[in-house]
Amino acid sequence: MSDMLLYNEQNRSVSFPRWFPRFLLRIMKQNALTKWLNTFLTHLQLPWIAMTVGMLLASPSLVRGWGFADDIMQRDMILTSSLPETLTSLFTFLDPATTPARMDAGVLPWWTLESAQVKFFRPLAAFSLWLDYKLWPDSSFLTHLHSILWYGALCLVAAILYRRLAGNTSQTGLAAILFALSVAHIGCVFSLAARNLLMTGFFGLLAIVFHDCWRKDSWRAGAFLASFCLVLSLLSAESGVATIAYLAAYALFLDDRGWKNRILSVAPYILISVVWWLAYTLSGYGAWGSDFYLNPGREPLAFIWGIITRAPLVLLGQWVLPDPVLYSLLSFGAKTIYWALAVGILVFIADLLLPIIKMDRLARFWCGGMLLAVLPVCAVSLPSGRHLVFISLGAFGLMGQFILAHLQVGETLPEKRWEQRAAKILSIIFLVLHAGLYPISGALARPLLDHYASAVTDLGPLPSAETQDVVIANTPDPGQLIYIPAVRHFRGQEMPAHLRILAPGFSSITLTRVDEQTLIVQPEEGYLLSPAVPTENRLFYPFADSSYGYQFGDGLFRGIDYPMQLGEQVELTGMQVTVISMTEDDRPLEAEVTFTRILEDEHFIWLMWDWETSRYEAFEPPAVGETSIIPGPFDESVTP
Repeated sequence: MSDMLLYNEQNRSVSFPRWFPRFLLRIMKQNALTKWLNTFLTHLQLPWIAMTVGMLLASPSLVRGWGFADDIMQRDMILTSSLPETLTSLFTFLDPATTPARMDAGVLPWWTLESAQVKFFRPLAAFSLWLDYKLWPDSSFLTHLHSILWYGALCLVAAILYRRLAGNTSQTGLAAILFALSVAHIGCVFSLAARNLLMTGFFGLLAIVFHDCWRKDSWRAGAFLASFCLVLSLLSAESGVATIAYLAAYALFLDDRGWKNRILSVAPYILISVVWWLAYTLSGYGAWGSDFYLNPGREPLAFIWGIITRAPLVLLGQWVLPDPVLYSLLSFGAKTIYWALAVGILVFIADLLLPIIKMDRLARFWCGGMLLAVLPVCAVSLPSGRHLVFISLGAFGLMGQFILAHLQVGETLPEKRWEQRAAKILSIIFLVLHAGLYPISGALARPLLDHYASAVTDLGPLPSAETQDVVIANTPDPGQLIYIPAVRHFRGQEMPAHLRILAPGFSSITLTRVDEQTLIVQPEEGYLLSPAVPTENRLFYPFADSSYGYQFGDGLFRGIDYPMQLGEQVELTGMQVTVISMTEDDRPLEAEVTFTRILEDEHFIWLMWDWETSRYEAFEPPAVGETSIIPGPFDESVTP
């Protein structure tokens, strides 16, 4: 396909259909403006411009402090650990070797599966953070600047790759700018703990650049450098396997040599990935027993189901929405409708993209790489914008071709008239969303995320708490418990002797006092409420709410395929929990909680989450023989 320009130098005019928005028509018909746009998108320094644009968009992170709770937790760990410990354990969330002790301390809830494992090996990303906290441990500004530099490097390599594969054209320039403006990428910069995704993306894209140098320019050193960069990508994060998606797509659609030669060209990369995976697994890393992450090797059927249920959500989040994580805010019924709509919208978009994909092998490369890169992301139960780095490479490359193919003068794609009109409208929508609305709105929404993260982990000052047990009747997001020790240490607050979480707060909690030391605790919807499990009371109403998203965090501790049993007991210091009744879908419904002290003992500090104030408040346990009800997120206020 020939270069698709906004400006036709020969005709010195731009033609648009009558239905085109008039204010845009007046702007675009100004030949000086369209010529400037063409000059800008094909400027020799555009890769550096894209890098600068991306870094400027991420610059607000410089003044946000230490950020999310996982950033604070990693900082706390690095400052108290050796370099070998940091390299091997920084990205460990659940480890059977330490789970019993962490459950006893209360930073893991009593319903945690003791054999569950979520343990990742990302030594390069860990080293980059270790370096920050050793060189400037008290400067969040410099630490965030380090992440911004990684993002700038990622944008630069992406722009170089676009140009290497398609030349210095308007479409490659547009793709590079859209990549740099992606609000989904900016989330990786704002969260220091997500720097690994910037690093794995940088090394992965660099591997594709060197592979192209080898295959197109016969530069043999490119084969070695591509392999080396692939190793660096895999040592930065597991998502580096998506690099293989584009290397395979390159062999399929861009390589001009024979099929045997093409297959041999990707064989070294596959071998590297296999060796990495074997070493990774044999060293005890990976995910098991958790609903938050799937292990494709150990849970193939669950992973296949994950592809079916999550791939449409990920692709819709890339092409239409600012972040696929918005799906988590919907009720079960709404999620079902959303999935069906996602499939329908993607089929519609695919139909409009099909003429370009048929005509141009580069478009087939972008499409094939994008689709293959979706697969690793489907191993995460809650895909978010930070997982889109590799996917967006192909998506924005294809989007750049699509937009300029339908806002150009000259060549007409073989489409029906209604398809041409629909494609032009969609091109404008893509430009407005990804080059304007999302970058602006994403920057404005960031402080809200910071407020949420701090509220859920803020138990208050709690003077003298180090000699007491803090009993929290309900918590809005059990997944945040693991951050409380580091957050309290960061704030200069004492950590309680033990934390005791009685129930998740996704619904109302009924607490019945049996005797001086025993409570019967019953969440309205039971324990371990998976977002994939419909409930009679919350099928559609409310249609959307933040509390639905909290359920994904609870799935970190125990997968739905590893249920608790009726009568199962959990022994903790000063407390015993017994499952005394089950839901119809075999989840714990009621738990009998017995303490070794009377509930009014001064050793206990009782708290509850108040959905009206969005903070923890003091709670008084009911008297013997009485019942208290703590409201859920959708209930009217009930006085405990």
